[in-house]
Amino acid sequence: MAEEKKRFVLLVDNEIFEKFKVLAKEQNRTAGNLGTKLVNDYVKENYKG
Repeated sequence: MAEEKKRFVLLVDNEIFEKFKVLAKEQNRTAGNLGTKLVNDYVKENYKG
């Protein structure tokens, strides 16, 4: 059975979002996929629980 995923909404300025989309495209990712990777990596590196 597939793991349930939660939606996580972020609000950013348009300029930042446009730059983020460029960075994602350079990695052959969508903005959402890159955001997911960054959040996952951050939590793995910083969570002490």
